[in-house]
Order: sequence, then C-alpha cells, then structure tokens
Amino acid sequence: MKKIVVAAFLMASGVAFPSLPAVAEGPQPGQQQAAGGHSMKVLNQMPLTLEKARNAVDSLLLLREKYKDYKFKGQSRGPMGVIEGMKNSEVRDQILADLKKHGFDSIEDWVASFVSVGLAVSYVQRNQDGKLEKKIEEIRKNPNIPDEVKQQLVTMLTALVPPKGNEEVARKLLADKDYAAKIAKLIPKHQNLTLPSEKKN
Repeated sequence: MKKIVVAAFLMASGVAFPSLPAVAEGPQPGQQQAAGGHSMKVLNQMPLTLEKARNAVDSLLLLREKYKDYKFKGQSRGPMGVIEGMKNSEVRDQILADLKKHGFDSIEDWVASFVSVGLAVSYVQRNQDGKLEKKIEEIRKNPNIPDEVKQQLVTMLTALVPPKGNEEVARKLLADKDYAAKIAKLIPKHQNLTLPSEKKN
C-alpha cells in the first residue's frame, strides 16, 4: 500500500517539474490530449478548497498506514495505476468507506484531489522565483526547437502551473505547521526542480 499510494503522490510532485517531455500512451483520467494529437502526461488539475486539500492529505496518510500490508496491482502508471489497484483489491469497499468519511465520493475523486495538492505544493515550494514560467518563455522564444516539439513542451509545462486558487490553498497548507509536517512525509525534500534543458546525464 505504501509503495503504490505514495508513488502516485510523488509522481504529482515529480511530474510538476519534469526532466523530459512526458510522452505516454493515450490520455488517462485526469489527463488531456496535447496539441497536434500527441498523447502526453498533462494532468488536469482539480479546483481545491482548503478543506478538500486537508482531507486529501489526511486520507492518504490514513490509507498508507491502514493498508500498508496490502499490495495493490495496477497495469497503468501514475494515478491510473493507483485507481486500478484499489478498485481491483479485496478491500475496495473498506477503502471507499474510509474515503467517504473524508468527503470523497470515489477513488477517482480522491486521487485527482491529492494529485492536485501535490502539484500545487510542489509549485509553491520549488518555483518561488518563477523558474517554470521563465522556462516556458525561453522555450517559446528558442528558434532552435522544432515547432512541434516546442508546442508539446509549452502545452505540458503551462498545464503544470496550478490555478491561482490551488496555489493559495497550497500556501495555506504549508503555513500550517501540522500540515507542513504531514506533507514533508509525502514529498521528500531531495526532490528538486528540474526542467527540460537541465536534464543531467
């Protein structure tokens, strides 16, 4: 349980500041089709309230501990793999009951919420100097990048800037000592902002 659930949350953090354009199979729930018909891991972020964000963090920590001995298997990667693994598990009903106590109607609703929290928190923590926006502008103005690749990169990176409302929610979460500590358990400090031109060999 710890591996599959936390992996999805860390994916949210990592995908927010990728080292390469993330080209994948067809779009999964919570994702969108990139311009030009290319399938990319571009997450659609769910609008968050402070209460929903807190519930997403609390329920993730609860499930990680409560079902730590279970091995959920999903064929897909990222959020879709978490959803598949939980839906196909023998404790699906118990998981749903736990999520509903935290205000979530479904596993999909919960996964979309904590992924959105992860993206917003990652943005606030690692983009204080506007590095992501600067990279987007740099790519747009770079004459050496083919137009098709440029469009893919700009689409992906622009989609990773959280809505202002989510950004504010993330700032409030991080300003709360209790939730800042909880988030620190879910997003390791060693995960740094890495953008396309900064990929290390």
